Amino acid sequence: MFRVTSNSELVVAPVSDQSLHSTTSRQHFEEQLISHLNWFHERGRQVRFWWRDDDAVAPTPALETLLNLSEEFGIPLSLSVIPKYAEEELARRLKSTSAVHVLHHGWQHKNYQDKSREEKSSEFGWRRSAQDLTRELVEGKQTLQELFGSRFVPLFVPPWNRIAPPAVHLLQQQGGYGLSAFTWMNHFRMPHVQSHVDIIEWRKDKHFIGWDCARKRLDLELCRRRTNSTDPIGLLSHHLDHGNGCSNFLEVFFKLTSDHPAVRWLSSKELLNEARKNFNQASEVS
Repeated sequence: MFRVTSNSELVVAPVSDQSLHSTTSRQHFEEQLISHLNWFHERGRQVRFWWRDDDAVAPTPALETLLNLSEEFGIPLSLSVIPKYAEEELARRLKSTSAVHVLHHGWQHKNYQDKSREEKSSEFGWRRSAQDLTRELVEGKQTLQELFGSRFVPLFVPPWNRIAPPAVHLLQQQGGYGLSAFTWMNHFRMPHVQSHVDIIEWRKDKHFIGWDCARKRLDLELCRRRTNSTDPIGLLSHHLDHGNGCSNFLEVFFKLTSDHPAVRWLSSKELLNEARKNFNQASEVS
């Protein structure tokens, strides 16, 4: 395949199969996403999205890219901040933003599970003592409240999206908390606001999942919302691990969804309040 590189000369240069495939895949992604959204709009319904980005501790160029995207498209951004390493400079930077909230992301993002036994990574897993877990939950909450004030939302995001049942029980004792992990996992007896579409491929080298994979993951979630459109779809990113493609995907996705009449972007604060209400109503019935 070739493309013309000049309007005045018949000069051509080869177009790589990878480049052609990427362009075609992106077009297919955009067409299918719009088709889904139009389906909801034709029926007078809306799809609800929210955006969570993990592992924030300080201002970085990668984080600045996300903050700019949030501001440009009016998309609420929920930053999962690691309390132990959170810097005052991050708090100062967020003061000038209009739609950014801070979530509670573990304590120091440290794995305590036994890798020699092929245990999955977890900071709030079953190998920790209740005393240590409680201390870290309390100190983490205090740290984030002091740094970020009203931007702090008591939605706990366990590192690696894993948390053991005893740790959930301790989290419940902190009062007012919700839980945010990944997909339909970890639906313990407390308010939850889940993420569903992770845009990073974590195996081997970290990189953007690609347009085809993103299309399939969103297709699955959007098909599910045809029978339950009130359940928000959580978009998950990790700004410190964004390689080529992630920022471009976010820009395209936000451009397609921010002004579509069938889409409503919500903040984690709104969704946690809603989850609390639903949880309390369900508890009264049971």
